[in-house]
Amino acid sequence: MRILIIEDDSNTVDFLSTAFQIGWPDVKLSSTSQGKKGIEMTESFTPDIILLDLGLPDMNGFDVLKHIRSFSDVPIIITTVSGEENYVVKGLMMGANDYITKPLRPLEMIARIKKLTRPVSIEEDVAIECGNMRFGNSVRELYKGDELIPLTSTEGRLLLTLMKNNNRLVSYAELAQTVWGEYYPGAEDCMKVHISNLRRKIEKDEENLIHNTPGIGYMFKAAS
Repeated sequence: MRILIIEDDSNTVDFLSTAFQIGWPDVKLSSTSQGKKGIEMTESFTPDIILLDLGLPDMNGFDVLKHIRSFSDVPIIITTVSGEENYVVKGLMMGANDYITKPLRPLEMIARIKKLTRPVSIEEDVAIECGNMRFGNSVRELYKGDELIPLTSTEGRLLLTLMKNNNRLVSYAELAQTVWGEYYPGAEDCMKVHISNLRRKIEKDEENLIHNTPGIGYMFKAAS
């Protein structure tokens, strides 16, 4: 397991290093205090996960996230002192996989990293059509008519599950189990952001393809 820490607070880096030495000694850690260097290391170091601080000296952490997402789907956890909802939503909408506010708790941090990096056996039979929508070679390739709509793997897995259950309400727990391998606290909020991104990509001209029943789950209704 290779973890890249992009963090300018040396005390936080030392804290994380100690936490991993005790709780997960096989992890290989690399770190940098510079956002630009972090982007370069993502390409050369090819980490399995990135811990990204937002308050970096040379670049805004959101800009670092945007750059990395332009070429890599590596799981990214934002670690920052700000727990404001608009920051959390912005980070998840830009492609972060999780958001943790400081002070960091070592056991929680390790548990969340293992959740994101644990191999999940998911049946991705993409040979399915709903209305004018179908997948290409993977869940990352969605066709709406002749238009190719690129999706993230999370968006694709959510949509695939909903399409397979066309016109049936799918619970939050079932969706979380399919995408992440388990239902965890905060899964609904994270799912809400991914569904919002999906709607923005696939719903045109006031279409309403994905329906939400608050407190229960989501339903996909194919366009005729």
